[in-house]
Order: sequence, then C-alpha cells, then structure tokens
Amino acid sequence: MIKILLVDDEVYARDNMARLIQRKGFAVCVAGNADECLKVCKEEKPDAVFLDIMLPDNDGDHLFPYIKEINPDIAIYFITGSGTIFTEEHAKELGAAGYMQKPVYMENLFALLEEIKKKAESK
Repeated sequence: MIKILLVDDEVYARDNMARLIQRKGFAVCVAGNADECLKVCKEEKPDAVFLDIMLPDNDGDHLFPYIKEINPDIAIYFITGSGTIFTEEHAKELGAAGYMQKPVYMENLFALLEEIKKKAESK
C-alpha cells in the first residue's frame, strides 16, 4: 500500500485531507510541524509527502532537503495557502514532484493521488 505523509499544522484541514486520501486506498500518516515530519519520515518511510509551506517551527522549503536526505527518492508535493510568495515555479526549482494551492479541491487532490498511484505501479 502506498503511504503518504501529510504535514500541515492546521488540524482541521489536515484531518479532512487525510480522510479523503484514506478513502482512495492510501495509507496516511500525519505531522503538524517540521520535527514531527522528520521523525515520521524516518520511522514510517512514506512514499510521498504533502508538505505545507508554512509550519510553526520551519518552512516547508527549508525542510525539503532534510526530507530528501532521509529518502532521496521520496516524492514531495508542496501545499500552500493563497497569498504566499511561494510559487509553483519555486517548487519545481527545488525539485518538488508537485504543488497544490489551499484550499485543496478534491478533484485536484484525487488527480494527484492517481498520478502517485501510476508512478508507484510503474516501478
């Protein structure tokens, strides 16, 4: 089963998104900050990370290389709220697998999950 780590400090948004991901047949683990994210990456070894840009103890783009250090093959998808200066172009420059704006719409999330599933099946 494909495992996704969802990193977001907004509990309501994180829990709702986690339920949607689980309904699509993925295993989900969650973290609310950078420290939890790194711990879960080491312990759970997720296949993909949905990483919020604005976390209470670090920014997602600063956390990105540490996650890649733990697992260079992990797919990282940034999630950001509107009004931030973080752009899809910046995400690509960092090497992110994708980018989603908040609020995350179900159809966008499901399309991304399908992409992750296809990549995993082709390995």
